[in-house]
Amino acid sequence: MDQTKTGGIKDLDKTMDQTKAGGVKDQDKIAEALEYLNKEAKEKKGEINRLIGEKYSNIKEMMSGAVASGEEKAKEMATEIDTRVHENPWLSVGIAAAAGFLLGYAVEAACKRSK
Repeated sequence: MDQTKTGGIKDLDKTMDQTKAGGVKDQDKIAEALEYLNKEAKEKKGEINRLIGEKYSNIKEMMSGAVASGEEKAKEMATEIDTRVHENPWLSVGIAAAAGFLLGYAVEAACKRSK
């Protein structure tokens, strides 16, 4: 906190001094302090939102660009895979069978080790 106190903090300090001196009941002072803090927080809400917005506004733009680029690449890859499968379907069937065999072998080995 900086060395200079704002008017609101001075008011809070004055209220706390009165409480120590016995001028007002503790519960009333606590309620008053909470009201003050709530009021100050509401006043700062707009400033906080503005600062956050300024700092992170470019992230939304970057993320939307990355998502669009990723979608485009995924569509290109799907189109290329589809074209290759149509050009040589038996090669695709063989690759899928080999991948299934290897996956089954790995799962079976893992199950045997866990017993």
